[in-house]
Amino acid sequence: MSDFLPGEVARLSLTVTNAAGAAVDPGAVVLKVKPPAGAVTDYAYGVAPEISRTGAGEYFAEILLTAAGRWAYRWELAAPNAGAAEGSIVVAKSAVLG
Repeated sequence: MSDFLPGEVARLSLTVTNAAGAAVDPGAVVLKVKPPAGAVTDYAYGVAPEISRTGAGEYFAEILLTAAGRWAYRWELAAPNAGAAEGSIVVAKSAVLG
């Protein structure tokens, strides 16, 4: 993904499919986000307002990026249709804010 700046909101998307390629929903969806220097925060679909479902198997989260550095994230899916996916984004240091 491209660089973000502190204060921007990152939209993290997830598509869940079965072995046949059809869109399916898992039993539960949890997104774990780790900022560059901080503890992991868990966001559970149905509880956390940051996660939305747009259709069968289609989810996204909007996460406020508060610090420069590499942010890591992990989607965890419970049965049925259990699984996991990970990624990261880079937040560039602001040239104006220091």
